[in-house]
Amino acid sequence: MKPKILIPPLSVDAALPPGAPRRTQIERRTQAEARLLAAARDIVARKGWVGMTLAEVGEAAGYSRGLAAHHFGSKPQLLRALASHINENFMRELGGSAPTQEGLDALLGFVDTYLGRSDALWTNTRALLLLMAEAITDNSETGEDLALYNQSVLGFLAQHFRAGIANGDIRQEVNPTSSATLIVGALRGVMLQKLLKNSAIDLIAIKKEMRSMLVRSFAAEPDKWLNKPLNAK
Repeated sequence: MKPKILIPPLSVDAALPPGAPRRTQIERRTQAEARLLAAARDIVARKGWVGMTLAEVGEAAGYSRGLAAHHFGSKPQLLRALASHINENFMRELGGSAPTQEGLDALLGFVDTYLGRSDALWTNTRALLLLMAEAITDNSETGEDLALYNQSVLGFLAQHFRAGIANGDIRQEVNPTSSATLIVGALRGVMLQKLLKNSAIDLIAIKKEMRSMLVRSFAAEPDKWLNKPLNAK
């Protein structure tokens, strides 16, 4: 059965208005890679990556069957790039939310963004969770790459724990790395449950409760934070 086209085919420079300058090779490559990664993300979110082929990704992106192999070389390299692509999408959303200060404020903003995204299909989250689940299998092609990705997320949160300790918002005895691991584990665990069929999980209530848990567990002055409103989304 021919793979479903997820993104409408786009010929090179077809979208340019008459008289517009032709795009450079770098611009064309950047657009092609973005479309290939978006197609790969949608395929992984729908059925996982084990049965996915590079040819399928090329067709789903609206290009030739060989273009994904041309750009990424191999399936593990494509999946490595996909993990980075998903993380970049999230960091863009995080950067577009209400401004936050380093430390506890940034940690609460991370929770707000993670649980408050507007994608009804949760495509980024679904794809990432499937990648991570398959990465823990024996002889996984992606285990090392997903471990590095996970370490980068933990490092980002641990950095804000250290900043919060330095500025007095977070208690001195808090362990940044262990605390970061707990937050990531809790968020991903909630989303695993949310994405199950017929889930009735209320993410607004979960977000409110998790903010309260973070403040009560880590804040040097919990009362100062407990009545702060959720960041607007």
